[in-house]
Order: sequence, then C-alpha cells, then structure tokens
Amino acid sequence: MPQAGLHAAFGNQFRRFLSHERRLFPAIIFGAILPDLDVIAVAIGSLFYPIHQAEHIFHRTFSHSFFTLILIYLLFAIWSELKNNPSLKSVGKGLVLGMLTHIVLDTFFWFREIHFLWPLPIKPFNLWIFWEAPDWFNRSMLVLEFFFFRWYAWFLIQKHLQTPNRLSWIVSYLNIWKNIESGILLIFIILGIWNPQFFKILFGAAYIPSLLFALWGTYMSRDALENNLND
Repeated sequence: MPQAGLHAAFGNQFRRFLSHERRLFPAIIFGAILPDLDVIAVAIGSLFYPIHQAEHIFHRTFSHSFFTLILIYLLFAIWSELKNNPSLKSVGKGLVLGMLTHIVLDTFFWFREIHFLWPLPIKPFNLWIFWEAPDWFNRSMLVLEFFFFRWYAWFLIQKHLQTPNRLSWIVSYLNIWKNIESGILLIFIILGIWNPQFFKILFGAAYIPSLLFALWGTYMSRDALENNLND
C-alpha cells in the first residue's frame, strides 16, 4: 500500500504512545512518507532498463531495508553528538520510527515482495506469496494515491488552522495542492478504467511531484504538527 497520505496518518498516531521530544513527531510523519522516494530511482532506472526491471531493482529495496534504518539512526546520532544538539537524535529516531511504520504497512497491504535485508543476496519477503493481486486491483491502489494526497493536504491545513505559526503562510499553497490533487484524482479514475499502455508513465509523472510536495509540506508544517500534541 503506497498511499503516502495514509502512511503519514498512521505515523501521526505514534504521538499517542511516545513521550514528547522536540521534532520527534514531525520526523515520524516525514519518515512515514520518505521510503516512497524510491519511485524516483525507478523513474531514473527506467531510462536504462524496461520499467518492470527498474521496479524490481529499485522499488521496495534500499528504502525499505532495515540496514538503511540503522544507518540513518547512526548518522543522526553522530551528528547530534558533533553538534551537541539532542533534537537531531530525536529527528533520527523519528525518521526511523516513521519508516518502520511504512515498512510494516507495506508488508501487510502492498501485496508484493519487500527487500527487508537489501543489499544482502537474500530472497525478498512476500506475505502474499500465495495470492497475486489482479491488475485492476493494483491500478485502483495507484489511483487512490491521489485521494490520499488530497486528504493529506487537508490534514496539514487543519493542523495550521488549529495552531497558527510563523510558517502558516503555506496554507494557501496547501490549498492549491489539495485542489490540484482533486483534479488529478478525477483524471486517473478515467485512466484507471481506460487502462492505456502508458498508464504507469503517466502515473509516475503525476506521483513524483505530488510526493515531493507532500514531503516539503510536511517539513514546512513541522511546527504545526509538533504543536498539536493533544490530537
């Protein structure tokens, strides 16, 4: 299940179980979206390989590996010590926790293999090895991406309205993004039914900017996300 907005919503629930640390909760939400950046690697790889081969090499591999999580935590822990800034260690912890929730959700709802131990030459794990999702189902999951992007834009707007802050000027851009995602959703509902041969290419062209804006919107909403601790 690659829905970035849904990953963010799930990551947001961590605040109910963890004690408050500066920048921890915004980092969890950011980390919950972060692994889907592997689609950029797929897009670049598709310039050199057939798209199905690029997906096999880059999709759900390095960005979904436990080794990547360990590396990220160690880098932020070292950076925190060098800068004598405990918040950096909290950011590292948040990113790893968010990425972990993403991996767990993908394990149960992605319906395809995940390379938990990349780059070791070990067969990827697939909880659904005995069932292959039909093509119409996979297309529907991709179309839903844009519904959840729209929902996530609304979610961030609500956080800013609840606790206005110095970065709340972004609300106008979030509102534009929400409206754009509504239009993209309608277009891809039609494309999903039509199922043209170039569906995945069009999807990538719309998904990558949407994902990057979701990450940027999360970063720019860090104060609003951190201040809404009683949700």
